[in-house]
Amino acid sequence: MSSVSLTNKHGRVQQRIQAAGFFGIPELKNPRYLLCFKDGRKAHFKAALASADLQAIPLYSHHATRQSLFAKGWQSVTELDRLRAGARLSQPQDKETHHA
Repeated sequence: MSSVSLTNKHGRVQQRIQAAGFFGIPELKNPRYLLCFKDGRKAHFKAALASADLQAIPLYSHHATRQSLFAKGWQSVTELDRLRAGARLSQPQDKETHHA
């Protein structure tokens, strides 16, 4: 393995460990479970944008652990997170202007 591959792998492992510690969920060290958690957060943001019911957590998986982690991801989104995401979406995109 090259040093770049090891560095990238090490970075992904560190990201999972950091997420597990930040949210207090040790299962997030597993990349599959981290994806379930992140999918829950993304789904919550999409539902908020669509003005959907944020109390009703949608079915993600019939696998109990994956559904649980999706639900934890969904529930981890706070009002402040939603406000920040809305502010990012409403900011005008900076485009380079070319002058002739």
